Amino acid sequence: MGWSTTEVARLAEVSVRAVRYYHEVGLLPMPERKSNGYKSYGAAHLVRLLQIRRLTALGFTLAQIKEIDSDGRVAEELFDSLDAEIADRIEQLQRIRRELKAVLVDEVRGGVPPGFRVPESGVVLTESDKTALSVMNQLLPEERREGLKEWLSTPGSHAGSDADPDPDADFEALPEDADEATREALAVRMLPAARVARRRSPSASTPPDTARDIGKALRDIYNRAQIDVLIRVATALES
Repeated sequence: MGWSTTEVARLAEVSVRAVRYYHEVGLLPMPERKSNGYKSYGAAHLVRLLQIRRLTALGFTLAQIKEIDSDGRVAEELFDSLDAEIADRIEQLQRIRRELKAVLVDEVRGGVPPGFRVPESGVVLTESDKTALSVMNQLLPEERREGLKEWLSTPGSHAGSDADPDPDADFEALPEDADEATREALAVRMLPAARVARRRSPSASTPPDTARDIGKALRDIYNRAQIDVLIRVATALES
């Protein structure tokens, strides 16, 4: 005695609706009927259902499965094509994994904008630095952005000298009521690193509207004494 539609579907772990559809599209041969008119499925039908389920799980469409049945050469081509597609997908997923790691390390943990890398030189970026960097990345022209990335990724290019190792830390801690002499001295200390940054993109210019927007953002990020120091550094660079 054979199996009913419900029974063979259960054994193959597919739905009754799927069995009927496979009949409609010509993937599964119709079984003989019993004297009472009910279908009677045999072992060959079960094996065919298992094959269809296996091939669909691998990514083949029903139309492709039908082609596989018709011609052995077509079957090889379809398998090779699917294999190449899967290889491409694996490469894409591996690239996404690498990007996810970079986003976690640089953007989530490091707080730097997309495309930037946390400095490997050990220099710690303050929250103000990160905010300013994100603004610059959004507003600067592409050439200036690339120069900024190169500058940030070059060990020592944004740090002080051996004699004056960390002017950035003093800039971050600069109080709003810092006196004239303190501001000027700090601007002089920050100038060497600023010159390195300028040399990274010597031919790039910033449109006036962009410069105005950046100025507004910096005034929101830094206090008046810090802004004054930045203006002094910029003035020295221009001169």
